[in-house]
Amino acid sequence: MECGDQQLFYVEGMFICAHEQTVDVQVKGETLTFMTTEPLIGFCAGDDVGVAFCEMGEEKKLISIERPDGSPLSYVNGEWFAEIVFIDSIDETTFLFDLYRSPYRDYERMMTDEPLSRECGTIMTVVFVRQDGKNRLKKVVSG
Repeated sequence: MECGDQQLFYVEGMFICAHEQTVDVQVKGETLTFMTTEPLIGFCAGDDVGVAFCEMGEEKKLISIERPDGSPLSYVNGEWFAEIVFIDSIDETTFLFDLYRSPYRDYERMMTDEPLSRECGTIMTVVFVRQDGKNRLKKVVSG
């Protein structure tokens, strides 16, 4: 999200839930709602999170959100950095994955520009983006 020359803020709190274009985080007993450009995936209710944002009028526009404890998961200006579990190949350039540590088994598809395959259960750290509701792998950091 663009903030122009607006002041940036950072808060730490507890993730409550994500909606289509908002995220709710409890900070010091108060629920704050942050506007997003896309639905966020992988965060679970109760996760400790750090949120960077700017205020545009009455709205708080999310710049980044990260989970500081446990397996890596962060979202910064449209890019995801996450530890994922490789589940299965669909074809040479598409595979199923699960966000590591998520209590849900909502497998997601990841598209790649080049063939990629791993054994089921392989833990990978990746950078990806979501374009038109689809996950597109940018880089495998490890795994």
